[in-house]
Amino acid sequence: MRFPQDYPYSPPSIRFLTKVWHPNVYENGDLCISILHPPVDDPQSGEMPCERWNPTQNVRTILLSVISLLNEPNTYSPANVDASVMYRRWKTSEGKDKEYKNIIRKQVAATKVEAEKDGVVVPTTLEAYCIKTQVKAQESAVDMTDFYDDDYDVDDDDDMSDNGEEYEDDDDSGNGES
Repeated sequence: MRFPQDYPYSPPSIRFLTKVWHPNVYENGDLCISILHPPVDDPQSGEMPCERWNPTQNVRTILLSVISLLNEPNTYSPANVDASVMYRRWKTSEGKDKEYKNIIRKQVAATKVEAEKDGVVVPTTLEAYCIKTQVKAQESAVDMTDFYDDDYDVDDDDDMSDNGEEYEDDDDSGNGES
């Protein structure tokens, strides 16, 4: 991920360093995703302005969009037409056409070997991919009944003045309306 000098006013760019056979990844590894396109009016793109970059995007929202795109390619605006055609053929055949799946399997295997060289474990099952988090035990609730008395040395005699005389309660809220 590369960030321009005027980030967040201009979008970063994303390039995969390993081969990725995907409808929305160019052969050089550049990712084609709407939210990383500059916020200019381009009627030829087929994208609505709200789908393009805006400064409220951050690394988290970008990565969530990338994960979503990797799982569900946009075949209507492909960066890799051959991968797009192959993906659509695989999808419409309900997995019977194995060409796309075989290419992906080979790339995953090659990526796994590269990752292991770097000491990274690549998850290969849904269980390994989805990290199960431990739910923390809920801490006991704070007892607020005597919070003010203990911490602020507040006098309970709110109806007494400093000289010990009792205030008169005229039911005046102090807003000038009686």
